[in-house]
Amino acid sequence: MRRVYLVVSLIILLIVIYFAAINFNNYLLLNVLSGNSVDVQTNSILSVNGAFLAKAIRVSTYTVLVLLAGIFAGAGIVYMFLQAQSQKLKAYQRELERTSITGVDNASRVEVLEAKIKTLEKAFNTVIDERTKLEVQIQSLNNEIDKLSKE
Repeated sequence: MRRVYLVVSLIILLIVIYFAAINFNNYLLLNVLSGNSVDVQTNSILSVNGAFLAKAIRVSTYTVLVLLAGIFAGAGIVYMFLQAQSQKLKAYQRELERTSITGVDNASRVEVLEAKIKTLEKAFNTVIDERTKLEVQIQSLNNEIDKLSKE
């Protein structure tokens, strides 16, 4: 998609340059303030054909100025959106780091709990083994008591 935009922008730029080149010797009258909107004398130095602050400039110069103004305005708008996206990306990265730290913290808690469970299982198995040994001893003692009572 970037290549398409690049090709389209280059074609538009070439059209503007061609338009400026073929109109190099043509002039146009650029009015900053109209004579109707400002009450001025018609014999003023800055007045041309009833227009105040009028300037005759080449069409090619005007075209290049409009092109440059468009480039700078477009760059400013794109920069504004890029800054907004950059801030959103930084906020997302901070949130992701916070989540991953919480995940690591939870993972370490799980590991600690698993270690405690293993320790408790070992202790439980030890108690069961000792109980079994004691039951065997009690059984053997009961057998001896039975033998002694029969004699």
